[in-house]
Amino acid sequence: MNTDLVIIGAGAAGLFAACEAADAGLHAVLLERRHRPGQKLLMCGNNRCNLSHAGTAEELLRAYGTPVRDFLATAIRALPPSELQRWFQNRLGLRTKLLGKRIYPASEKGDDVLHAFLDHLRDRDFPVIYSAAAEAIQPMEDGFQVVTGNFTLDTRNLLLTIGGFSYPRTGSVGNGERFGKSLGIPFEPARAGLVGLELPSRNPLARIPASTDVQEVIVSAPDLPSSIGNLLVENGVLRGSAVFDLTRMAARQNRDDFRIAIDFFPQESLAQLNRRLQALLVRVGGNLRTAINAIGLPPMLAAALAEDGVETAEQLKDYRPGELRPRPLKEAIVTVGGLARSAFDPETMQCRLLPGLYAAGEVLDIDGPTGGYNLHAAFATAHLAMAHLVSRLSHPSAGLRRRDDRQADNRPLSRKSDPRKSAWGKHFWDGKRPLR
Repeated sequence: MNTDLVIIGAGAAGLFAACEAADAGLHAVLLERRHRPGQKLLMCGNNRCNLSHAGTAEELLRAYGTPVRDFLATAIRALPPSELQRWFQNRLGLRTKLLGKRIYPASEKGDDVLHAFLDHLRDRDFPVIYSAAAEAIQPMEDGFQVVTGNFTLDTRNLLLTIGGFSYPRTGSVGNGERFGKSLGIPFEPARAGLVGLELPSRNPLARIPASTDVQEVIVSAPDLPSSIGNLLVENGVLRGSAVFDLTRMAARQNRDDFRIAIDFFPQESLAQLNRRLQALLVRVGGNLRTAINAIGLPPMLAAALAEDGVETAEQLKDYRPGELRPRPLKEAIVTVGGLARSAFDPETMQCRLLPGLYAAGEVLDIDGPTGGYNLHAAFATAHLAMAHLVSRLSHPSAGLRRRDDRQADNRPLSRKSDPRKSAWGKHFWDGKRPLR
């Protein structure tokens, strides 16, 4: 055997798991198909990296909803948001902060999260191999063989953190389906979750030339729970958390028909809104465009709504933009579908069919709302998988030789002892210039 563990995929779950493996002293390696890691991680939260959502474990689990909630229960309870924040602070030296209900790095920069992961792995001499796409996985008598284009690794254990189908240019190319089929693991069909909705070309909103944001609306659709959040109209597509969360729920029901209703003023009753609108119409001489703008909607949106025939408070509380189409899966924030939950033990994230094979993150059929839930699920499932794997490998019968056994060879454990080798590590987080 070459190693005790191979982690495939250097995204959020893979980087988290690699840090856990490094701290446990495992003989392990992280493989990444692209020439650089964490590309989707950098995109999260508009490049600010929304790490999690504030609340208790039980509050998070309610937000995930069925059928994901029950599968994630052990993982989320083992690593609730408060513990995740402590993990980043104590393990990586990365401070976090709360904006509304969302947890971000204190700098609000996704780059700092990625650098913190990579600093930690570098300081512990943890091997990460880039441009190493896994082409095949073959079960062996006592482990697995991972075949890449340039080399083959034999490993006792394997952790799949290869993501889903969304944003394939970041490295998430949907290999979970291919590996699942080759290994006999059931795979739930992939659908677009948290994705934009394309407006009919005839709708005036489709001609809004620049991004237009409304901070709080309610979006509803037949037989689906209503979704509250922001609405973004841009380039003929409706986006924003209110739309995204609705599309996730629709994907869970295998629905791709979208006839939605938008309440632009959820904080006001119909009677209150009507009084305000009528008073404004009188003030502006009946100009609908000006009145809708004055009542609180952005100018371009107000003009488009007026052009679409919106005249009353009822229409502003129940606007119907026509039949919408979801944007392609490759544009979705998260993939709904993946390796079947039933094939994995929710207490350990280990495959029931192939002991020693684990999965974490979006490669599994798990997903959550916008607001940090999907990153948290990736971290929590990776944490649970590594806790079980470390426990197994630490058992005397496992024959584990920890990386810290290298002390017997008079070799250093990490670069920490020589600060001159830290390019932008702990000195970066302390606000100091690195030593040269």
